[in-house]
Amino acid sequence: MKKISIHIIAISFLLFTASYASGQEKEISVHAENSSLGSVLQEVADSFQVKFAFDADYFSGIKVNMEFDKISLPDFINEVCNRYHLLSEKIDNTWVLYKNPAPRHEKKPEYIEVRGQVVDRNTGEPLLYCNVGFGENRGTTTNDLGIFTERIEKTGQVTIGISHLGYHRLDTTLALTAGAFYRIALTPFAIRIATIDVHQQEKNVIEMSDKSDRIAFNPKQSENLPRIDDSDLITALSLIPGVNFLGGQTSGISIRGGSPSENLILLDGMPVLETSHLFGNLSILNAKYISQAFVSRGAFDATYGEHISGIIELTGKDNYYKPALDLSANLLNVNATGEIPIGKTVSVSGAYRKSYIDKWENYLYRQILTQGSVTQTGSAVLPTAFFDDSNVKLSVKPSEKQEISVNAFESNDTQSRDFIFTDNSRLFRNDNADSRNRGISGNWKYQTKGNWQFILSTGYNELGRSSASQDGLEPNKQGKGGKQESDTDNNHIREFIASASVDWKTGNFTHQLGFGTNTDNVSYIYLTNRTVGNVKVDSINYSSDLTILHAYLQEKMQLSKKLNARIGLRVNQENSISKIYFQPRWGISFKVSKPLDLFYAGGIYNQFLSRIRKIDSNGNSDLVWYLPDSTGMGVLRAVQHVVGVRYSNNGLAFDVEPYYKKTTGRVNLYTQVSGKKEKFVEYVPRQGESENYGVDVMVHFKQGIFTHMLAYSLSKSFERFDVFNNGETYPAFDDQRHRLRWTELTHYKSWIISTNLTYRSGSPYLISQSGGTTSVDFGRLPFFAQADFSLIKRFRYKFFTFSSGVSLLNLFNRRNVLAVDYFNISDVTGSFSSRTDITAMKFTPVFFLNLKLR
Repeated sequence: MKKISIHIIAISFLLFTASYASGQEKEISVHAENSSLGSVLQEVADSFQVKFAFDADYFSGIKVNMEFDKISLPDFINEVCNRYHLLSEKIDNTWVLYKNPAPRHEKKPEYIEVRGQVVDRNTGEPLLYCNVGFGENRGTTTNDLGIFTERIEKTGQVTIGISHLGYHRLDTTLALTAGAFYRIALTPFAIRIATIDVHQQEKNVIEMSDKSDRIAFNPKQSENLPRIDDSDLITALSLIPGVNFLGGQTSGISIRGGSPSENLILLDGMPVLETSHLFGNLSILNAKYISQAFVSRGAFDATYGEHISGIIELTGKDNYYKPALDLSANLLNVNATGEIPIGKTVSVSGAYRKSYIDKWENYLYRQILTQGSVTQTGSAVLPTAFFDDSNVKLSVKPSEKQEISVNAFESNDTQSRDFIFTDNSRLFRNDNADSRNRGISGNWKYQTKGNWQFILSTGYNELGRSSASQDGLEPNKQGKGGKQESDTDNNHIREFIASASVDWKTGNFTHQLGFGTNTDNVSYIYLTNRTVGNVKVDSINYSSDLTILHAYLQEKMQLSKKLNARIGLRVNQENSISKIYFQPRWGISFKVSKPLDLFYAGGIYNQFLSRIRKIDSNGNSDLVWYLPDSTGMGVLRAVQHVVGVRYSNNGLAFDVEPYYKKTTGRVNLYTQVSGKKEKFVEYVPRQGESENYGVDVMVHFKQGIFTHMLAYSLSKSFERFDVFNNGETYPAFDDQRHRLRWTELTHYKSWIISTNLTYRSGSPYLISQSGGTTSVDFGRLPFFAQADFSLIKRFRYKFFTFSSGVSLLNLFNRRNVLAVDYFNISDVTGSFSSRTDITAMKFTPVFFLNLKLR
């Protein structure tokens, strides 16, 4: 019995000792990313006094990613051996690791589909094109309903990272359940530049996505930049290199040297044909109404077409949670924006902006409208103008996977210009112009239980432009030598678009197809009456209709963890000659490392409706809308190539994109005088071509409360027409070799300070000549340079925010010439020519007030 007791005591002692030793087993922590296994084991040995023996050459070739926190040493070694097909044994306190000679039988991983929707936490609005990441090289973007789908290796849970411009980044863990649909809300930054966590500098103005060719820009930041009007979206849009807003006669958005009519601008699926107010000083795009905005500067994919330069996608505000009101006023106009939720499924939003400069002729009115400067042999311009625009949107969201919206837009402009001639008091000239731009659209977006997304969209835009001018020479003191000319123009454009598209995702492939139609109608009436001279008729009476059908098929492929590609084909068929236009498009991107991407895109693009240049019998030029004739003359065909590199890491982002575009099929209208005894003028369309190439560089650096932005473009654009300039090439009218914009933003407590420096080379201009068919002379404007400053103070209360601020424009009071206006009149007895320099504002302070109720 005594022996048995001794044995029991001995066994208990041994068990206790083993248990105590086990409890004292070393616990280690290991964090390694893309490191060799040999270096990881050596680091563990040095940090935790563990002895290892292994083949250094073989283990240095094993790349590992691992993260263990307080794991026992035996468990760590077992995990390493299981992952990398190794064997281990412990000899004299040394862990020996070596290659397992047995063939490796890997268990095939199981996969699960993760699906969800990303919305705005404050309004419930779906967020388009969010970046959704699953680990280092796996990710996707949300679609038009804010929904994402990704197939990943099945685990108990997954870490997901979601980022979207203007919103706080969200990193969270999802517990994976088959068939689950996750609804994820992102918190928007305040209107100010957000307070930033130093560990993750988040961008809040511009973002370059590594998963698409779109660049996102934040409409809210228009309020924080130096500007004429705090609701003008172009203030933020022009931060992107290659994007320029032209003033004067050719006013509108120009992308990489293209004319404004060559861009597709979609406001909730509605095409917007014209974008300027106030002689090109302001855009009709109201930043306070727009919630999300994206731009593609060319070589876009097959899902968009019928335009050859760029795509600008704008989404009006939705609000399904709580009402909001935004009121603002400045020296030009008042603006009101409202959002009203009805229940939890209906949202009504709208905006109205109206100028009052025709009633209140303040100093800003005089600075903007007194654009003309007297030249040595020229004139001054005294213009007047007023405008208004409105937006309305009704959205219904029966479920998180379905949305229906109806949208309407209207813009009106009235403007006139009186010219005062200094070198000849007998000359007189007056121009008047009116325009009305209105449209409506409807959209239905639906996501099935699977990975199918359907979109039906219709849009209509109607633009009417009418103008009249009177000019000539008053009679002399004897009542002789007088002459008068009167010109009337009426250009009316209607465009209706309808499309149906479907996207669905299977594994690493996204399949896209769609079809639709564009129906365009253009009418143009031009008439000149003269009191003297032997040219009796100078007129145009033009009307044309065209229907263009389109269909596309596109595949987006994730070929590997780092390599993505897309290939697509868009086809157009137009009814006038029943010709089919094939437009293949392609793109490829390679992720060199987590922050660095290389990409290339290219393709063929056709456009049918465009705005062309008309040169009258006196050599004066104007722009008119035009459709191809029955032979197909006027169909634009552009071949584009874009390569680039993008880097984005912790607040620092840069993008460098060389590009090339060649366009054929361009048309201008040139005069041709006919007749013997009685002369009359015909306008003959002549074809030409153009080339645009250059490089765009964008740098965005977020540093605490500071945001540094630099946009630079080096480019060249030229055109050639057989009947113009003796068939030789000449610089295009938007050819500016250098464009530089440097912007600084900072936020301190409730103050926002911003500065802006703009430089660009002078644009070319035509020194007018008669007929436009012989050798001509071109001049080039002096360079444009302007420095601006803005200071804003915001007062925050429980239910509203009040803001007040000032922008100091053109701090150094530089005389910047935007355009040259040559005015020519002639008859058999002689001719007169007068030049007016259209100039930008002098030094001007601009004030504004803003009230937000929410």
